Amino acid sequence: MSTAMPMTPSTGFGCFVERVAWLLLCALVFTLPWEKALIVPEVGSISRIAGIAAFAVAVVAVWRRGALRPANIVLLFGALFVAWSLASWNWSMDRAATLTKTTTLAQVWAMLWLIWEFCRSRERQRQLMAVYLAGAVVGASIGLSRYAMHLQTYYRRYAATGFDPNDFGLLLALSLPMALYLGLGAHGWRRCLCYGAAAVVIAAILLTASRTALIASFAAFAFVAGTWCSSALVHRVASLALFAYLLLSLFSFAPAPSRDRLATIPQEVTQGSINSRKQIWKSGARVWLEHPLLGVGVGAYPEAVRPQLGIPSVPGARYVAHNTFLSVLVEGGIVGFAVWLALLGSLVAFLVMMPGPERAFCATLLAVWAIGVSTLTWEHYKGTWLVFGLIMAAWPHAWLRRGKAA
Repeated sequence: MSTAMPMTPSTGFGCFVERVAWLLLCALVFTLPWEKALIVPEVGSISRIAGIAAFAVAVVAVWRRGALRPANIVLLFGALFVAWSLASWNWSMDRAATLTKTTTLAQVWAMLWLIWEFCRSRERQRQLMAVYLAGAVVGASIGLSRYAMHLQTYYRRYAATGFDPNDFGLLLALSLPMALYLGLGAHGWRRCLCYGAAAVVIAAILLTASRTALIASFAAFAFVAGTWCSSALVHRVASLALFAYLLLSLFSFAPAPSRDRLATIPQEVTQGSINSRKQIWKSGARVWLEHPLLGVGVGAYPEAVRPQLGIPSVPGARYVAHNTFLSVLVEGGIVGFAVWLALLGSLVAFLVMMPGPERAFCATLLAVWAIGVSTLTWEHYKGTWLVFGLIMAAWPHAWLRRGKAA
């Protein structure tokens, strides 16, 4: 594993380029929770534009500096996962889909590298969380405004423009551990902003009526339990108030259609089909048994299960795995899944090295993500690799602290 290396000091133009690269990375992260609300024709989402610009400026900054930050094991496993995805084109059941998804994976890996390269200090890590939380508030505000204007995404379910309510709900849920972590270390009006942002995000999550996002939101409060003894009274009170707000919304505050759908969680888990996901999962498992080692090719899950499931009734829709781990296993086979598990295992190993508050935050963030992607296909989503990047960026400080203590 590689430890943190100090950034080579830059002056003049080099310092300016470093700063611009960092600001563009912040812009990329800020736009993630609402990127689909602003699409530029022939180019893509606002976050894609920010990402391309950030990467281009970062290349110049590294060239001016004359040195790359030494890679760590998560970056290496991520690159290996992208390489395996590209290799699967050779046996893919849908080569066009493989190229498309592999290109997306390469782009999100580039975002992971940007975080590692430019998010080196604790201050910058907190800034990156803060801009994501601010972006979540923007996205939540769009969802709330659509509710006020009765612009449904699906039947009585609301999300920011262009988003599926389930994806949008998880993007918002990921911001809750960040809000609680930032609130723990903030004071005065900054602390109030963190808790206020969490309240706005919770309101928007309830409007999505996403059952997975709701469970992930409750899981976010595990951070409070993990830092209870070391936290100030004001943080405990504010966190309990937010938890009570989330819980009571299931009985009174949230709109009745949202409450009715969210109330079906126990029945869906024990007796239901989880919106036909169980059938999709069984079909995927049967396909994997036929291609266990190499898989069917990255991005080829819809084509692989089409003989069993047919074509969805919604025009243009395709059956995806609705489970990130199953998707990786079926598309990448045992080899691809082993690389994915190695990447996740490296993140867990990083957690063990961290001090209390950082460990609680990163473990909670990873748990929220894991719960959310259990019903979503998110291995190529920016939200997934942002979680990986934040944990990866927090690790070197704990490692260096242990070295000094020794």
